[in-house]
Amino acid sequence: MQHVETQITRAAVIWQLLACVLVVLPHLEWLPFWVPLLLLLTLGARLMIHQGRWSFPSRLIKLALVVASSLGLILSFGHQSGPETMVALLIVGMALKLVEIYRRRDALVVIYVAFFVLGTTFLFSSSAWIALYAAAVLTVVISALLAIHQRKGVSVKQTLKRSLWLLGPAVPLMVLLFLIFPRLEPLWSVTLDTPRATTGLSDNLSPGDVSNLARSDELAFRVTFDGEVPAPRQRYWRALVMDRFDGRQWYRSQETGALRPEKLEQTGDISGYEVVLEATQRPWLVALDQPLSAPTGMQMRPARTLELKQDLNQRYSYQLSAALTYALQPMLTRAEQQHYVQLPDSGNPEARALAQRWFDEAQGNQQAFIQRMMQHYNQSFVYTLSPGRLLGDSIDRFLFDTQRGYCEHYAAATSFMLRSVGIPARIVTGYQGGEWNPYQGYLQVRQYDAHAWVEVWQEGQGWVRLDPTAAVAPERIESSAESFLRRSSDSLAASRVFRSDWMRSLQLRYDAFNFVWQRWVLNYDREQENLLADWLGGLDYWRLALFLMLPGSVIFAFLAWSQLRRRTPRISDPVDAALFKLQARAGARFNAREPQQSLAHWLETLAGDWPEQEGRLLRLAELDNRRRYAGSHSDREAQAIIKLAGELMSQLPNRTQR
Repeated sequence: MQHVETQITRAAVIWQLLACVLVVLPHLEWLPFWVPLLLLLTLGARLMIHQGRWSFPSRLIKLALVVASSLGLILSFGHQSGPETMVALLIVGMALKLVEIYRRRDALVVIYVAFFVLGTTFLFSSSAWIALYAAAVLTVVISALLAIHQRKGVSVKQTLKRSLWLLGPAVPLMVLLFLIFPRLEPLWSVTLDTPRATTGLSDNLSPGDVSNLARSDELAFRVTFDGEVPAPRQRYWRALVMDRFDGRQWYRSQETGALRPEKLEQTGDISGYEVVLEATQRPWLVALDQPLSAPTGMQMRPARTLELKQDLNQRYSYQLSAALTYALQPMLTRAEQQHYVQLPDSGNPEARALAQRWFDEAQGNQQAFIQRMMQHYNQSFVYTLSPGRLLGDSIDRFLFDTQRGYCEHYAAATSFMLRSVGIPARIVTGYQGGEWNPYQGYLQVRQYDAHAWVEVWQEGQGWVRLDPTAAVAPERIESSAESFLRRSSDSLAASRVFRSDWMRSLQLRYDAFNFVWQRWVLNYDREQENLLADWLGGLDYWRLALFLMLPGSVIFAFLAWSQLRRRTPRISDPVDAALFKLQARAGARFNAREPQQSLAHWLETLAGDWPEQEGRLLRLAELDNRRRYAGSHSDREAQAIIKLAGELMSQLPNRTQR
C-alpha cells in the first residue's frame, strides 16, 4: 500500500513563515533589494495557498520564477563565487520552495535550509547580540520543525515549550565542547566581498584619505597593557611607511632590496601590550612605535612595520613589546639616502622654491629649517576635516592657497619640502591616541584616530618622528581624537560623536561588554590551555576524564528527571493530588488499586487489610462518594479529605503486607 503523507497544519505553516523571516533578517544589510521582496512575495503566496484562496502555481510560473531569480543573482553578484553568493542562493532557494509546499517532506526541506541560513549569519557578524539573536531564532526554527510533526490542536505555547526542552540538554554539552576541545578554523574567517568588509588605512596616501577615515567611528582595534599605559603623546600606532612620491600621491615602494632592515637601539622603557585588531582585508598590522620584534606568523618590513603573510579576514589578537624611546637606523648608506630624497623632476615649483629659501636662510641647519616650517604652520594654517579639493599641484595649492587641511596634508607637504632640500624623509600612517575604557581597562582606537606623520633622518640620531599636526593643533596630539572632535567647531567632525557625557558613558559600557565577549569567547583558544590548567590543577588524563564525566552526568540526570516528570501525571486539583499520593503509597505497602475498582471500593478493601485505620478509611470513602456522585464540593469537605489522606499516609507501616 502506498504511503500517504499527512498535510501539515495551519500552526505549522505559521511557524515556517516566522522562521523564514527571522533567519533572513540579519542579512538584509547586504542582500540585493529584490531578494527580500521575493521572499515576501512567496511568503504571502504560501499563506494564500494554504488557506485555499490561491491554487498551486503551474510549472510555467515556477520555471519563470527560477529563471528570473537566476538572472537576478547573476546581475547582482556577477562572477563572484564568495560566501555572499552562496548565502543569497540559499535564501532564494528557500523562498522559491515555499510556493510548492503541500506535504511534510516539502516543509522539511524549507526548515533544513533555514537551519543553514541561520548558521551563515556568523559569516557576517560574530557579536554577542548576534549570538543571542541566533539562539532565539534557533528555538523558533526547531519549533517549526516540531510543528510539522504535531497534530491539530497543539498550542503555540506547547510547541515552544517542547522546543526549549529539546535544547536544554544541549547547553552543558555545548559548554563542555567550548571549554575542552581545540578550536577549528571558524566558518566566519572566510573572505567577504561586500564593500563594508574593507575598512582601515590604504597602502597609498593622497590628500583626503585619512580625513575620510576620521569621519568614521568604526572600531579599529583595542589594546590592553601589561603595565603603565603610555601617555597620549606617546600613542603612535605604526602601520605603513610611504617612501615614494609620484607627484600626486605617496605610496610604499615594492622594491625593498636596496633597503636594509633598520636597526633599533632601545634607549628607554619598554611597554608590553596585546592588540585585538578588527578585520581589515589587508595584511598589515598596527604596532606601538617602535616594535621590538615580529612574533611568529608575522614579518617585519625594512621600515619596521609588521605584516601577516595573508590578508586579515577575521578579528586577530597578538602580543608585542615596544620601545617608547629609541634610536632608529643611525647610519644610512648613500643608496638609502638617495631613496629617501626621491622626488619627481617637476611639479609644485612654489613649494620647492619656498623650501630652498628657508634652507638657505637657515644656512643648511636641519633643526633651524624644520623649526621655520613649524612656525609657518602655526601662524596661518587651520586644522579641519573639510579642506576642499586640491587640483593641479596639490602641495602648492595647500601651502599658498587654502592653508586648510588634515594631518595628511601637513605630512605630505612637510615630507616634500624636506626632500626638496636633500633631507631624507618619509610618511608614516597609522593611528594616534585612543580612548581609555575604564570599565574593562583597555584602550579603544577607532577610525577617527587615523593619523599621518613624518619621519626625518638626522645624522647620528637616525629616524626621528616629526608631527607637523602638533604645530597646528597640539590638542589633537595631547588628547584623544574623540575629545578633540567633541570640542571641534567643525560640524562635520562633531556630528560623528556623541556630545553628552551620559551617552558617552553608555557607549563605553557597551563597548566593554563587546570586548569581554570577543576576548573570552571568540578568542578563547589563546586562553584555553592556561584556563583549564588553573581550573583542574593540571592537564592529566584522569583530570580531563573526570571533567568530561561531570557534564555527562548532568545531561543524564536531566534526561532521567524529564522522563520521570513525563510519567508522573501533573494534578492541579489539591484533593485529587492528595488522593493520588495516598493510592501510590498505600498501594505499595498493601494491595494496589485495580483499574476496574472505584476509589471507595478500594478504600473499603484496604480497611480490612489495615484495621488500625478502618475508621479513617471508611470516612474517606464516604466523603469521596459524596464528592463524586452527590455533587458535594464544599471547601470544608475538601479540606477534610486532604486532612484524612495526610493522616493516613503518616500512619503507613514500614513493611509491605502480603
